[in-house]
Amino acid sequence: MTREQIAEMVKALGPEVARELVDSANRSAPGRAGPDTTTRDGSVLTSVENFGAFTKSVVAATCRTGAIALTDAVKRFGNADVQKAVQLSKFDSAGVLVPIQRSGEVIEFLRPDAALLKLGVRTQPFKGELHLGKQTGTTTFKWVGEGETVPKSAPTYGMIVLKAHKGMVLTDISNDLLRTPGVGDAGVGEDIRATVADGLDDAGFNGDGTGSSPKGLFAQISSSHTFTNTGTTAAAYTADIDKAVELPLTAHIRMGTPGWVLHPTRATALMQLKDSGIFVFRQEMLDKGTIRGFPFVLTTRVPVTRITFSADWRQFIYGIDEDLLLSEHDTRAEYDETTIRAIVKGDFKLRQPKAFSSITY
Repeated sequence: MTREQIAEMVKALGPEVARELVDSANRSAPGRAGPDTTTRDGSVLTSVENFGAFTKSVVAATCRTGAIALTDAVKRFGNADVQKAVQLSKFDSAGVLVPIQRSGEVIEFLRPDAALLKLGVRTQPFKGELHLGKQTGTTTFKWVGEGETVPKSAPTYGMIVLKAHKGMVLTDISNDLLRTPGVGDAGVGEDIRATVADGLDDAGFNGDGTGSSPKGLFAQISSSHTFTNTGTTAAAYTADIDKAVELPLTAHIRMGTPGWVLHPTRATALMQLKDSGIFVFRQEMLDKGTIRGFPFVLTTRVPVTRITFSADWRQFIYGIDEDLLLSEHDTRAEYDETTIRAIVKGDFKLRQPKAFSSITY
C-alpha cells in the first residue's frame, strides 16, 4: 500500500484504529516484509482491497478476540488472498488477538499447580547457563593458651551450574472445542498450565539427567541423608521422622523454609498410625497441616515409597531459562483442528544437598 492509500484508510477509520490495524497486519507472519523490504505475495498489505478485507474481519471478530474468531470472520469478509494469508500461520497472523501467547511471569503462571513452588523453593531466572557460588566449608574456631599459635582456616567455596533443558507440550485441539464458551483459549491455557507444572514437578523431583532431562531432587540429595525405614510400628515411624529432621540440622543447615513432601498414600498411612489406640500423627496433620511441627505438601509426583524433609527449601534452585511460550498452528485444517505448542526451558539444582533428607519404605 502507498502512503496515500493508507492516508485514505486513516481518514475513514480514525488514526488510532487504523494504526492498530496496520500494526496488527505488520506483526503478522504474512504481513511482514521480506528480506528485500518488499511486501510478501499474498500479504494482507498487498493491496487496499486485501487490507480492507482484513480490517472488516478484525472488526467482526473483536467481540471474540482469538485466532479462531478472526479466521471465521475472514471466511465471510476476506477474498481468497486474505484467507490464504491469515491461514498461513494462525497464531502468527492473529497473534496480537490471542490472549494466551507468552507468560512473562511463568512462576506465577505455574504456582497454583506446582508442588515444588508451594514448598518455597528459590526461583531463579537465567539465560542459557548460570554459575552460582556456594559455600562448602567454614572457618574454624579454637581456644588458645598464652604463647600458642592458631592454625589458619578459611571458608571454601564451590560452584553450581544451571543449564537450560527444553520441555514441550504438543496437542491437537478441535476448533469446535476452542469456540465453546467457557473453554476456548482460556480453558486450553489452564490445561496446558497444569500439564507443564506437572512435567516440571516430575523432573524437579525424579529427573535422572539422562538424555535431555535435568537432574531432580532425588538424584542430587546427599547419599548420607537417605536411609531406609526401621519399621512400620508407631515407635519406628516416630524415630525415622525424628532422624529425618535431625540430619540436616546436624549438618549445620540453618532453618529457613522447612517442610515435608510426600505422596498422598504415604500421608494416609501416617494418619492411620496408632499407638495404644491413639492416633500418632492424625490430629496434627488434620488440624495444623504439619508433621512434627513442620508443614507438608502432598503430590503424586514423588514416589509413594518416600517421605522427604528439608530444613530450608530455598536451597533448591528452580531455574527458568525462558518464559512459557504458547503458540497455535493451523497444521490440521482438514480436520478442523488447531495444533497447540507449549515450550519452557529450565533446570534444577540443590545448593546444599545436605539440607534435605529422605526416608525410603
